Amino acid sequence: MPQRRTTIDAIRGFCLVNIFVNHIHNGYLTRLSPSWVGFSDSADLFVLLSGISTALAAREMAHRPLGHSVALHWRRAARLYAFDLIVILASFSLLAAILGLRGVEGVHAPETGLMRDHGAARLLWHALCLGQTVGYSFVLRLHIALTLLAPFLLRLAAWRPWAQLPPAILLWVLAGQFDWVIPNSLSGEPIHLTILPWTLLFTIGIVIGQGLNRGVVPPRNRPLTVLAVVCLAAYPILVLCLVHIWPAAHDWATTTRFDEFWLGASKTYQSPLRLLHVLALAYVGMALPDAPLIRFFHTVPRDHALVRLGRRSLPVFTAGAIAAVVVTEMLDLAAAPLAGAWPALLALEAAAIALFVGLALRFDRRARGAWPRGALTPAPRDGLREAAAPAALAPVRA
Repeated sequence: MPQRRTTIDAIRGFCLVNIFVNHIHNGYLTRLSPSWVGFSDSADLFVLLSGISTALAAREMAHRPLGHSVALHWRRAARLYAFDLIVILASFSLLAAILGLRGVEGVHAPETGLMRDHGAARLLWHALCLGQTVGYSFVLRLHIALTLLAPFLLRLAAWRPWAQLPPAILLWVLAGQFDWVIPNSLSGEPIHLTILPWTLLFTIGIVIGQGLNRGVVPPRNRPLTVLAVVCLAAYPILVLCLVHIWPAAHDWATTTRFDEFWLGASKTYQSPLRLLHVLALAYVGMALPDAPLIRFFHTVPRDHALVRLGRRSLPVFTAGAIAAVVVTEMLDLAAAPLAGAWPALLALEAAAIALFVGLALRFDRRARGAWPRGALTPAPRDGLREAAAPAALAPVRA
């Protein structure tokens, strides 16, 4: 169990770095992100891990009253909302300051247009009520909703391991088929990572976690492994080969994939292709533990940088969401005087990423210093491990 949690923390830490890089919308390193070689990305993987870790942490609470689980998870949801407020207020203040200095045309973020059209006070109120996205506040908004649902999904899982899947699948199908996506209250655009379609992936994570609690070993057979590898290889083949020789594939990859549910790879609707891709990735990770890259995550030591980042996922994500707004605007500001000097912009971006990771690791060292030597994390309270409930996930492209 300890190594399993270390593996989860390491993957979560990798996702956090990838999320931060992809939040820098006008950067060069974003184009080298692993997110561009698959139908799914860090957001899908993070939500799946949240479901798994939630089930692992709730192992000791299976026979306790539902009210006990509700109180614990809803307290966690309140903490998530507190961190989301930090993201909202910091992002809002930064964008307001930049707007005052440069004007709406000089700011990369679209929220400045809403600030101009609706007023700063109204935009802030809608953001605090979680109706309108500011910066990357939509990420924690999703995890707040999942954490509120978690005790009820866990109770169904305690009754029957599969009991929460049918309603989650039905909700996913209906949301995708009938466009049940909540719009932003001011802009009217669909909320990214909206709750209804994404509930299924979180629920699947809980099912996997419950299976691990029961000692269920994932089936390892060659045909299933081959199918999973083919699923993972499909998107690179599409991007590298088919889009250049097949016009329909090019149109799908650049436009329609983001709008369709059944035949697309929409992040808003959590399309079937995205779901299959992230589940194939999870299966390969469990079925081939000795593969070169996968072996690293299964054997990573507890003091590795990625593990330390993943262990503090909530504050690390919060800091990254704010820092990404700063770096995006900084690169946008530097683009004019450094026009054509892409090595300088690339170096600036790389330095900002390195600074963020370094500060996050320093925060982890300081946080661990507050606990007795040898204790990497605080002792669990009431059976709920700190890192278990959903923490943070991903951007529009993470």
